[in-house]
Amino acid sequence: MYRFVIILFALFLCGKTIFAQNDVTPPDTPVLDSVSVADYVTGSVYVSWFPSDSADVAGYVIYRYIVNWDSITTVFAPNTSYLDTGADADYHPERYRIAAFDEVNNISPMTDSTLYHNTIYVFPYQDSTNCQTSIRINWNEYINWSEGVSEYKVYMSENYGTWNMLATVPGNISEYYHQNISDNTSYCYYIRAVSNSGRTSTSNQTCFFTNLPDFPHFINADYATVISDERIKISFTLDTAPNIEKNYKLLRAESINGPYIQLSSYQNYTSLNLVYYDNVDVTKKWCYKLFAINHCGNTVVESNIAQNIVVTVTSNDDVTELVNWETYYNWLGGVEYYNIYRIADNLAPVLIGTSNFNTTFIDNVADYAVNRTGVSGKFCYYIEAIEGNSNPYGVKGVSNSNKSCAVQFSRVFVPNAFTPDGDTLNSEFLPIVSFVRSDKYNFKVFDRWGEKIFETSDPLKGWDGKIHGNRVQAGIYIYFFTYIDSYDKVKEKTGYIHLYH
Repeated sequence: MYRFVIILFALFLCGKTIFAQNDVTPPDTPVLDSVSVADYVTGSVYVSWFPSDSADVAGYVIYRYIVNWDSITTVFAPNTSYLDTGADADYHPERYRIAAFDEVNNISPMTDSTLYHNTIYVFPYQDSTNCQTSIRINWNEYINWSEGVSEYKVYMSENYGTWNMLATVPGNISEYYHQNISDNTSYCYYIRAVSNSGRTSTSNQTCFFTNLPDFPHFINADYATVISDERIKISFTLDTAPNIEKNYKLLRAESINGPYIQLSSYQNYTSLNLVYYDNVDVTKKWCYKLFAINHCGNTVVESNIAQNIVVTVTSNDDVTELVNWETYYNWLGGVEYYNIYRIADNLAPVLIGTSNFNTTFIDNVADYAVNRTGVSGKFCYYIEAIEGNSNPYGVKGVSNSNKSCAVQFSRVFVPNAFTPDGDTLNSEFLPIVSFVRSDKYNFKVFDRWGEKIFETSDPLKGWDGKIHGNRVQAGIYIYFFTYIDSYDKVKEKTGYIHLYH
C-alpha cells in the first residue's frame, strides 16, 4: 500500500511538470494602482499595482518610457509595488506600464498603450491675474484611473517652512494661481491627485523665488542673418541690470508695418543675448521685434526691427551675373558696407566686391568660360552686411543674406578643320566648351571606316592628328563627344573634321 501511494504521488508530480511545460497561456495583464513621486531630491517613483487575476503568476515586469517602452526591473510575486530609483520625476513626468509572467515565463501583454500611468510634474512661473502679480502653478494631469480624478490638492511651503494645503482644485483643472504673494520670498509647491475612490498620487516638489523688479531700459536687435537654406538666426542684446523684470515676447511679420505674430515668449530671461532660430523661407523678407512686457502682458520696451537681406541673381548673355539686394533694416548704427561673395559650383566662397551704398553688383564671369576650367556655369551669391560703429550699445552686427544662384548656359563650338603640320597654328582638334561639367565628358575621333583613333575625358585635351605617335593621312574624320550642360542634361554632338597637312 505504501509503495502504491508513492507511485501515485510521483505520477502526480510528473503530470504537473508536463502540464507546466505544456502551459502556453500567459497570465492576465495586471492593473496599475498608482504611480507617485517618492523622493523629491532624486526623483524616484513609487509604482503600485493590483495582483494579476491569474493563479500561476510568478512575478511582474515593470516598464518605463525612456526612448521606447523599456523594461526596468522584474518583481516577484506576491509583491505588488516597486521603488524606481532610476526615474527622473523631478525633471519631467515619468510613464509606466506593467506585465505579469508565470512559472514557465509566459508573459502577459503590457498594460494597454492608452492606459499607462504617469507621475505628476509641477512647475511654477510668475504671472498675473487682473494685473496683479501671482505665481502660476502648472502640472500635467494624472490620467487613466478608471474612476477618474476627483481633485488636486495644492500644498505650499513659504521660505522652506511648514507645508500647508494652499488650495483644492477640481479634477479637470491642472493649474492654480497663487495670489497675494510677497517679494523676495521662496514659495515651494507640490500637488496631490485624489481619485474618485480615494487613491492618491503625489508630484515632485518645485520652488519659486519672487522678485518683483523694475523693467529693462533697452533692447537692441543685433541682427537677422541667414545660416542655411531654411533658417534665420536672430540675436538681441538685453539690459542685464539687476532687479529688473526680464520677461519678453518675440514677434515676426512679413513687412515692417505688420501684422506681427508671436513666435516665442521668455520668462525671467537673464542672459545678455537672446538668440532665436526661425525655420522659414529665406528668399522672403521677415521682420523681427522683441518686446519687454510687464506682468500684465503690456509692452514696456521694444527693440528696433531686424530684417534679413534677400538677394537675387540673374544671368546675362554677355557672361555677367546681375546681383541685387535690398538694404539691411534696421541697425541703430546703420550699414557701414556690404561684402559680395561668389560661389562657383561647389568651390569655396570668394569675396568679389564691397559696396557702401549701392545694392546692385555686376559680376563678369567670362574668365570661367575662357579658361574652360570645368565650371558648369552655376554661380551662387550671398551678401554680408556690416553695421556701422555708432550703435549706442557697442554692438556691431553682421548679417548674411540667403544664397541665390543662376546658371550661365553652356556654350560649345567645334571647328571643322585643323592643320597638324607642326607650326603650332590650328594644330590640334579640340571642341571649345564653356560652362560644361568636366565629369562624364567624353570626346572620340574615328576614321572613315569607323575605327576609333582617339579618345579623352579631359575637356582641355584635343587630338594632335596622330595615332600611336604617327601622323595620319589628310582627309575627313568623324568626331563624337558627350557632355553635361549647365542644366545637368546629357548632350551629344557628332560631325566631320577635315585634316590638312
